[in-house]
Amino acid sequence: MSTGAFPLNPDNRRAIVVLQEHEIEKCAYEKCSGGILVDSEAYVLQFPVSDRPNMPQALQNILDMNQARPGSTLIQSPFDLDVYEEVSSAPQQFALAKHMYFSILCKHLGAREVIVEQVDMKTSSAMHGIEVKGNKNGCVAGADIKKTECEKLRAKMSLHDKFTGGPPDLEKAEQLLRGKKLIADSNMRSLIEMRRDGANQITSRELVLSLSSEANNNLKVVGKLKVPGFIKLSTSYESVLNNLFEYTLTVKVEF
Repeated sequence: MSTGAFPLNPDNRRAIVVLQEHEIEKCAYEKCSGGILVDSEAYVLQFPVSDRPNMPQALQNILDMNQARPGSTLIQSPFDLDVYEEVSSAPQQFALAKHMYFSILCKHLGAREVIVEQVDMKTSSAMHGIEVKGNKNGCVAGADIKKTECEKLRAKMSLHDKFTGGPPDLEKAEQLLRGKKLIADSNMRSLIEMRRDGANQITSRELVLSLSSEANNNLKVVGKLKVPGFIKLSTSYESVLNNLFEYTLTVKVEF
């Protein structure tokens, strides 16, 4: 973990820990600090952050979103390398972002409707399901899911998108996948291939979409951090990592 100039290479700031100057100084001479300052994928941002000319876009975003607070642990978005989320909210926020990009992909491919039929949330102890019944007001939670969790997802996630439909714009669709680092998602790539010109084009598909696979790679960086006990973080990232939801959607797309 570096503490010098803000890294321009996104790979060196997949996780950011915001510390005050005296905490950084103590890490330098405390034997118990372990490896906090040696992880090449993490960066320590000193608080307060002083204004500077030509500030990197990622750092400007952190300041604009009021995320540079002492004790915060920030996770880089897997879809936009200059955007960060606080560790406690990152898993759900990144899941919602991927859901949005999937819907945009379907729009580029000429879809008429994108319908979320099932939301599954897997924890270390169990799999929980939320069945969506036709519209945003129809949501039945599995027995082990609190009603508040169902309502939280229902409020944030678009469950039924409608478009006018039309011919696919394959160039825009491919640009989206590459620009948002989603080219490795086989479900998204296969939709593009099925919408290419030719006879017998696809008119409907039901698929299961993972919303967490990309985000988990960045969260693993946080799991490797060795933070000494004298540093008090605003959120226990260990408890967040031990209680992560893995989100999947069952989605139906109509062209």
